[in-house]
Amino acid sequence: MEIMYPIVIIICLILGLAIFFIDFRKKTKYTDGKKVANTKYIKETDYYKEKLKKYKILSYLTNSLSLISIILASILIARPVTIENKSEDKYNRDILLGLDISTSESKVNLELINKFKEIIPSIKGDRIGIVIFNTAPVVYCPLTDDYEYINNCFDTITRELKLAINNNGNPPVTYKVNGVETPTIWYGGVSANNDIRGSSLVGDGLSGTIFSFPDLKKDSERTRIIIFATDNDVSGTETISLDEASSLCKEYDIKLYAYCPTVEMNSYTSEEKIASYKKSVENTAGGKFYTGDINESSQAIVKEIKETKTSLLKTTKKTYITDYPEKILILTIISFLLSTIIEKRMKI
Repeated sequence: MEIMYPIVIIICLILGLAIFFIDFRKKTKYTDGKKVANTKYIKETDYYKEKLKKYKILSYLTNSLSLISIILASILIARPVTIENKSEDKYNRDILLGLDISTSESKVNLELINKFKEIIPSIKGDRIGIVIFNTAPVVYCPLTDDYEYINNCFDTITRELKLAINNNGNPPVTYKVNGVETPTIWYGGVSANNDIRGSSLVGDGLSGTIFSFPDLKKDSERTRIIIFATDNDVSGTETISLDEASSLCKEYDIKLYAYCPTVEMNSYTSEEKIASYKKSVENTAGGKFYTGDINESSQAIVKEIKETKTSLLKTTKKTYITDYPEKILILTIISFLLSTIIEKRMKI
């Protein structure tokens, strides 16, 4: 046990001793009443001597208990505590969801988002982020373990996907949120130079997702995972191909879990595009490829993620201060009560 403010005890002790000695050294002066004559005969009686002896003992005892009460009270004010320093290590994974938001993917993305919201509780503790891409990749939600914020991002994307689906696949440029015109995810950064470069630049989307991880080159031990979804329907000129981006996953030891809708689910893809996508993921990135039923695919991905090791994110040093006033408080109360009881019995 330690004392948080030891100076308080010293101050109270000095004050207590001062009061103690002032009380004993004071001289009684007659200010009123009449003096009794011939008291020396009474003082010589055994009865008087016995009463005086008892008075002095009780007086010393009362003053001693008062001093003890002051000391104990000062200890309480000085705050008796235990101080414990602990280091807490936080282990988790970094998971980025890379979404191709070209209009051909709206229905599939809606299902994926709904499914991903369901699986968040099973990977709680991990940091999650969202990267969306079409012409260019944009970090829509940076890596965080603030799951309320993540779900809010998912809710916004869900709302906008429904707007596009209900409008025959044509997303509006803006829509009203609480009376304010808000741009949708399909416009702005993800569509930069769309008229020149085209859409669904999958290689750029994957590489952009890869480099959205913080400390990618500095922290090589970090466990990083990408869940990537596209129909691989490239309609433009990529800066980096899917194969080249997949090799970056291998280089930086990033676990890649890729999903592609079937031809029946999305007419913009084809068996050739699916096969090419699968080859890049499995052969070049060393990842896992999924297609078809989204429910089965998501369950398989969650199982794989859970089997992936976690890595140290940070070590947090915390100081825990615990107060222990109970025993001192009880002793103070007992000391005060005893001094009060004894004082009441100080009669000659």
